[in-house]
Amino acid sequence: MSGLLAILLMVWPPCLLWSQSVDYGALEQLFKEPVTTSVNGSPQRVSDVPATMEIITAEDIRRSGAKDIPGVLRHVGGIDTLEWGNDDIDVSIRGYDQAYSSRLLVLLDGRQVYADDYGYTPWSTLPVEMSAIRQIEIIKGPNSALFGFNAAGGVINIITYNPLYDKVNTASATGGTQDLGEGSLVTTVSLGRRVGVRISAGDNYNADFSTPIPLSAYLGPRQQQYSERGDIDAVVRLNENVQLSFEGSESISQQNEVFPAYQIDENQYHIFSLKAQVEAESRMGLLGGTLYTNWLGVTSSPGEYGQSFYPRNRVTVAQAKDVFGIGPHHIVRVSGEYRYNTENTTPVSGGSIFYNAFALSGMWDWIITPTVSLTNALRIDRLALGRDGPVPADYPFSNSDWNRKITELTFNSGLVWKARKSDSIRLMISRGAQLPSLVLSGAYLQEQPYYEVTGSPYLHPSVLTNYEIGWDHLMFRTHMLIRGSAFDQASASLISVDGGAIVAPTKIYIEPANVGSSDARGIELGLRGERLKNYRWTLDYRPEWITDHLIPFVQNTAGYVDYQHTTPVHLVKASAGWSSKKWEVDGYLHYQTQMHGLQASGQGGSLVSIPAYLSLDGRIGYTVSNRFTLAVSGQNLTHATQVQTSGPAVERRILGTVSFHF
Repeated sequence: MSGLLAILLMVWPPCLLWSQSVDYGALEQLFKEPVTTSVNGSPQRVSDVPATMEIITAEDIRRSGAKDIPGVLRHVGGIDTLEWGNDDIDVSIRGYDQAYSSRLLVLLDGRQVYADDYGYTPWSTLPVEMSAIRQIEIIKGPNSALFGFNAAGGVINIITYNPLYDKVNTASATGGTQDLGEGSLVTTVSLGRRVGVRISAGDNYNADFSTPIPLSAYLGPRQQQYSERGDIDAVVRLNENVQLSFEGSESISQQNEVFPAYQIDENQYHIFSLKAQVEAESRMGLLGGTLYTNWLGVTSSPGEYGQSFYPRNRVTVAQAKDVFGIGPHHIVRVSGEYRYNTENTTPVSGGSIFYNAFALSGMWDWIITPTVSLTNALRIDRLALGRDGPVPADYPFSNSDWNRKITELTFNSGLVWKARKSDSIRLMISRGAQLPSLVLSGAYLQEQPYYEVTGSPYLHPSVLTNYEIGWDHLMFRTHMLIRGSAFDQASASLISVDGGAIVAPTKIYIEPANVGSSDARGIELGLRGERLKNYRWTLDYRPEWITDHLIPFVQNTAGYVDYQHTTPVHLVKASAGWSSKKWEVDGYLHYQTQMHGLQASGQGGSLVSIPAYLSLDGRIGYTVSNRFTLAVSGQNLTHATQVQTSGPAVERRILGTVSFHF
């Protein structure tokens, strides 16, 4: 951590220094680069953060030409994506990407948008417009002690503009191939100097890809896709020491999806969320409280045996924190969390799976010298699982089997050494945890002709331990940043959706199970450069080697688990951009070596070969005036269709966008 930050700790108003309602614009002007407050609660450069982090700025998002957040993330080094359709993309960090990718925690302004029912992120349902996003923070590796359960492989932290400080007023319209049409509006209203309100709304529709669906994945024809979303954010400054914020959002969408059993079906989503937050500077430090509730309703089309699924999930989270400094060299954060989560059983209805969870965590950031800092975080979660309602005849479990307590300890520790003004070295060790989803814990209960599928009350959390060293070198004269890291990860208690079988007197029940472990070792190398503010470029390379250790029941992909063969060994991302007063031109390259993909096969999975491929995205933008911008962008430009997953081949996409700033 820099000496400048030590000075800031003594003179900067604490309510601005630690609050989630910070003025990021003022901090960027001070630091001359994007900053984050996510890790220890105080402003930090990326090179000072005790974690491997990337920050995608609002300019990066705009110049990406992407229509959604996964389209932006696919340009980032170390990020894996599986593009199943126009609106269905799975995202992971450092491999381990499979259908309904579950190791990545996604937050929107501190609120979880990760769906607990199946343990994944339905990206098209996020109630945020691209023009409302200030930055996207990508934190790689386990970060459960800092961000909570399910931050096992990493965190995507989406931060929007603060309506109290940032006046964003934009409208845009996009049209393109696959019958794509989209509209977006973001407007900010100030009620004096103490109240700011941002209102966002958007909708889109498209026809999805038309490439053939593999026979093993076919559950029915693709449906028309659409998304409608709205969001209201308000920040109220009661006085110089107290701020309140409120958020309400709703999204309705329909999309074709690839399920964890690698079959394609159609889901309809209805998601509603309310959040309130208060932060107050006191003699005890910065006190904060957050309360939010997410309601998730999903309706799926009839599947293989004509059964539709109607999961209804509700999660309520209450958080309290105190962040305080002890002199100029120590920052301490103490926090507590309560979480209640519940979901009904489906398609066999009548029951519900739920849990109550309490967590205590602490973080200590110690500025040992102006060039050396140490950050330690520790979190303990205590979860009480339960089930109520009737059980089917001959069911192998009773409600009492769900009366379990789960205790999990996670931690993050990072040492940052500013060896020179141009060099930062990071040493990190962390332990993260991923909860079994509510579906796999018993909310999924399906009757089929020859067997039944159920969840299990006996699943253990998956645990990921990571050892990592990182290095940043800034070449001032050439305006180039060299970034590198090496990591060694061990994943234990991996969960398979079809991990075991129970033979009852009249039926066989297929159940999920913890099925083994996996080890990953890799290197990430990156270059960032710019010249005269007109030219910029990036180059990222990640080799990674994964070895799975699975129980015999699920070997050879029988349980839809295979990370060793489904992660490319070599992944390369590159970009180049040029801009003038009126024009912007950007190109993005994605290359990965041959790998395999999972596909449905009988009562389990099988592997299909996916050739090495090269894909190109691009954007050309023209500024007509201070208010109008025109842009043409494209994705997967190298081929009209291209095999990138075990699902349908992706199609080339061309988009045209008109933006108006008012």
